[in-house]
Amino acid sequence: MSNLRILPFSEIIERTQDLGRANADTKSRIRGLVNDVYTLDIPKEYDWTWLKASSAISVLAQYNTGVASINTQATAVVFGSGVVLDSSFTARKIKFSGNPDIYDLTFVATNSANINPPLSGSTNISSGAYTIYKNIYSLPSDFDRFPVNGGLLFFSGGQPTPLGELVDDDYYEQFNASPSSTPDKCRLIGYDTAGNLQVELVPPPASQYILVNEYIRTLSPMRENSQGTVVVTSNQTAVTGTGTVFTQMNTGDYLRANDFGKAGDSIWYQITGITSDTNMTVTTFRKDSSYTGAFTICSVPQMPYKFHNAIIQGALRKVIADQKDPIFVFANAEYQKIISENKALQQSRHAKDDVELIAEDMDYRR
Repeated sequence: MSNLRILPFSEIIERTQDLGRANADTKSRIRGLVNDVYTLDIPKEYDWTWLKASSAISVLAQYNTGVASINTQATAVVFGSGVVLDSSFTARKIKFSGNPDIYDLTFVATNSANINPPLSGSTNISSGAYTIYKNIYSLPSDFDRFPVNGGLLFFSGGQPTPLGELVDDDYYEQFNASPSSTPDKCRLIGYDTAGNLQVELVPPPASQYILVNEYIRTLSPMRENSQGTVVVTSNQTAVTGTGTVFTQMNTGDYLRANDFGKAGDSIWYQITGITSDTNMTVTTFRKDSSYTGAFTICSVPQMPYKFHNAIIQGALRKVIADQKDPIFVFANAEYQKIISENKALQQSRHAKDDVELIAEDMDYRR
């Protein structure tokens, strides 16, 4: 049997293939199904603690130095003396006093900018008051969603306050264009040019502060590599490859010498360092003889080992088309059982008010 409690990606694929009695040419399909269960199905089941991550958002203060002038139906804004803009002002919002609308700002020069759309109404603004603010911020590239009853945290007096996430209907009712030093709500809104989700703060920030972003992260698909051959010396750690591309993988992934077993019989060695496409090190190769031949390198699920069998069972549900097939029925039941048990375990791990030593329990027998 395998020498690990965890299940590396390739072993999960092979076990799924064996249990589903699938042909060898279905491996690429199973590879995709396994990653679907891993990156999509299990993460959406619950706000698992092992999926939680955090970052910080540095919020910018509003800018309203001096005055601004712009003609109706025009896009060019000229600012008065003392105003100093830079390229970071691009993509912020601007609100002119006496004008009801909000405009996107694009930096032109230290004292000028363009707005979109053109200034509404029939009245020019001449040396009028204005406010520039940034209310939309990009979230981390691995952001998936805010946890239930959590998300962005605003600290006041050392105490965190969650900003409730608004749906569109509530956003339209509660929107306030006047910046405030205290945020109240937030909503997810579109993607930036790098493909990262963005969050809008309601009301817009008037002063500079930091928001702690607690979120549920996405998982990257698992990968495997078997290009070329390797040479590993008995009871040594060095691995030399021929025609290999070790740098496509990561330290912490696992290596298997294929001739010593596959699927549930796999023997895995964790990669401790990668120096080139043909040289790396692993934990000690504990075999009586050296090895030359085919290999597999793969990543492992970034989730507790208790979920690894759920990946197999979840993939089996997708491999077996007939929902009346006994294999499908068993796999579905096993998947649901693993998910339910882990939900119950996570929900039950809360500290109680009264904690007693077992020796203090009158019913405890020595």
